[in-house]
Amino acid sequence: MFAKLHNMKDLALFGLSSIGVALTMVGDVFLKRYNPGSFWFLVAGLLFYSLGCIPVIFIFKLTEFGNVFILWEALTVILAVTIGHVIFGENVTPNKMVAVGLVICALVLMNR
Repeated sequence: MFAKLHNMKDLALFGLSSIGVALTMVGDVFLKRYNPGSFWFLVAGLLFYSLGCIPVIFIFKLTEFGNVFILWEALTVILAVTIGHVIFGENVTPNKMVAVGLVICALVLMNR
């Protein structure tokens, strides 16, 4: 897919997926910060999660069902490792780097 981002369908698929994953990741950040005394973190997390579903409606029209989830999960893994490190100070271990590499391989293999 990354090597073939030359037509509008691929650009739309990647763009919509990126928006959806970003929205759900924002929701994840709010939910991670939630505790019983911070009701608004829960509300914000659920709101962003819900907003992240909207691009999926359009993504399903652009590609096969399985391809949606390969791309979605790949972007989720990459962004989750990045957010975990940048926002929460989590270590980027060699295993996490290998996981990101394997996710990228999955994207390449799914689009051959």
